Amino acid sequence: MNLQQLIKERRSISAYQDKKVSRNLIEELLETAIWVPNHKLTEPWRFVFIEGEAKEKLAEINRQVAVSKTNSNSDEELKIVSDNAYHKIMNVPFIFFVINSLHPQEKLREEDYASSSCLIQNFSLLAWEKGLSVFWKTGKLAFCEETAELIGLEKDERVVGQIQVGYPAKSQSPVPRKSAKERITVIE
Repeated sequence: MNLQQLIKERRSISAYQDKKVSRNLIEELLETAIWVPNHKLTEPWRFVFIEGEAKEKLAEINRQVAVSKTNSNSDEELKIVSDNAYHKIMNVPFIFFVINSLHPQEKLREEDYASSSCLIQNFSLLAWEKGLSVFWKTGKLAFCEETAELIGLEKDERVVGQIQVGYPAKSQSPVPRKSAKERITVIE
């Protein structure tokens, strides 16, 4: 598959096959994904892989977050919301967090965030090429205190995303995009 096709066909599919994703494969993909533009070569990222007991703890945190957001008072509905939130994490074959350090200079802090985002895009494309779907999550779970404690987030760091990886259980057609030509302004 050529790069242009890969970029256009990559999808974020969160329904996964019950098939293990190896840590070695994730590490291999990250070794290539880190080759992004990075002003001053700060290389601000680090990765936290969530496995075993930590995954169960993250699933419990997701359960708490989901229950706290629901408006239902019905015990039956709360149990459904609770169980769904728990299994939403437990059913993901591989989860990791991309964390980047917060540079003291605001300009570099924003450039570091952009570089970390590019890294995630590189990773997503590399994973898609290997038959994997990547779902980049930035919701409440990724940013709550309990998750920060679980992943060892320092005061001078931020989560760029919770990255869910698995072999997709379904296919999804690309959604058409507006042409870039429609959004170009030429100033002479």
